[in-house]
Amino acid sequence: MNKTAKEFFIILSASILIGIIANSLSSKGIGLIRDDGNRYAIDTAASKKEFDIKKRGKLNKAGFYEPVNIPVEAAKQLFDENAKFIDGREAFEFNEGRIKGAANIPYKEFKDKTIEEKMEIMKDLKKELILVSYCSSDSCEMSIDNAYEMAKAGYNDVKIYLGGYKEWNKMGYPTEK
Repeated sequence: MNKTAKEFFIILSASILIGIIANSLSSKGIGLIRDDGNRYAIDTAASKKEFDIKKRGKLNKAGFYEPVNIPVEAAKQLFDENAKFIDGREAFEFNEGRIKGAANIPYKEFKDKTIEEKMEIMKDLKKELILVSYCSSDSCEMSIDNAYEMAKAGYNDVKIYLGGYKEWNKMGYPTEK
């Protein structure tokens, strides 16, 4: 190995080591091992077309109840029982069409707020309400992330409707512009 190659590998190794150390010491560090837990899991009851809409997520180590993923049938049942739907898309998408009665809490703006600011944004939503977080479709993860942000803000019964507006509209369920 020539001198230039050795120097390159020494600099590269030092940079990686410094990066790992800085990341681990940072309060906003990125986890080196991904742990989604149950974020993407649809409850097995969904495959049987039976779902307990009163089922709440587990209280986790961080001190909040984890949101529960629900299928379209459960989302419709919750809609019929006046659960509050929260659309995580940006305002222009929300204004193009949404689930009837949904509130718009754009994830891109909501995620960086403090807990106090999040609670202020959600002050009109009682903490006892069942909240259903959704976005455009199953390829959109904002519904998951928004649900976790709402749960961290103290909302104890948050559901994640992964099918989103696209599936809801396809099913012919109530929408509005």
